[in-house]
Amino acid sequence: MKSWKAGVLGFVAGAMVIGTTPVFGSVYKVVQAQLMHDAMFTIDDKIVGSPSNQPVLNYNGYVYVPVRFVAESLDCEVSFDPTLRRVVITSPEPEVIEKVVEKEVEKIVYVDQSDDPDYVVYNRLPVTIYKDGYEIVLRMVMMDDPDGGGIKRTRTYLTVKNTDVTKISVMPYEAKLTLDGKEYDIVNGGGGRWDDVWNENIREDEEKEGYILFNGVNHDYSNGTLEFQVRSNDGSGDTIDDIKIDFKK
Repeated sequence: MKSWKAGVLGFVAGAMVIGTTPVFGSVYKVVQAQLMHDAMFTIDDKIVGSPSNQPVLNYNGYVYVPVRFVAESLDCEVSFDPTLRRVVITSPEPEVIEKVVEKEVEKIVYVDQSDDPDYVVYNRLPVTIYKDGYEIVLRMVMMDDPDGGGIKRTRTYLTVKNTDVTKISVMPYEAKLTLDGKEYDIVNGGGGRWDDVWNENIREDEEKEGYILFNGVNHDYSNGTLEFQVRSNDGSGDTIDDIKIDFKK
C-alpha cells in the first residue's frame, strides 16, 4: 500500500469531493493533467482497471491513482473529511482462523472393584503383608516331583518378623493352599508337615523363616492363595488373625 501513498493526496480533491470546487477553488491551484484510461493495477496478483469515474492521472511525470478504488480493492474503508481535509483509510480487522486439531489420547480408566467379593489382586512373589505389630513375607512356592513313585509335595516358604508386639506364633495346623481354584490340604500326620521353627514364639524384633508342606503339586499354576492363622499378644491377651496371601508366579 505504501507504493501509492505519495500520489493519493494529490488526487483526492478531484476523486472524492465532486461538488466542492467552489470552496476549494480559491485555495488550490488548478493544473493540467492527462487522463490515463489504459492504466491497469495488479492487486494481490489480480490485474484490474479502475472504474471510469475514478480515472488515473499523469501529472508532471507522476501517476496519481484513485484512492477509493485502490483502498476498497484492498478491503479497506475510505472516507474524506472536507473540514479537516483528511483522507481516512481503515484497514480491515485481521481474520482469526481457528484451527482445531483432533488428537486421539489414550485414557486410562481405573475401575473400583473393591466391592466385588470375587475380585482378587494377585501380586508376584515374594508378597509381603503387614499386620498390627508384625509382617509376613511369602517368599517362594516350591513343588517337589520325586522319582520312583514318591509322593508329590508343595512347599511354601515364609519369613515372619515381629516388629511391635510381645510375641507372635504361626498356627499352620489348618493351613490351606489354593492353586488356580484347586485346594491342597496340609500334609496329614507324621513329622515334616511344617517347619519346627513355627513351634516357637517369635519375640519382639525377632524374625524367623520356615515352610508349610502341602499334599499334591501343580507345576503349571498361574494364581494361588495361602491361608493360615497367627496368634499375636501385645501384653493384654492373645488375638487370632486370619492370614490370606494372594500371589502369582
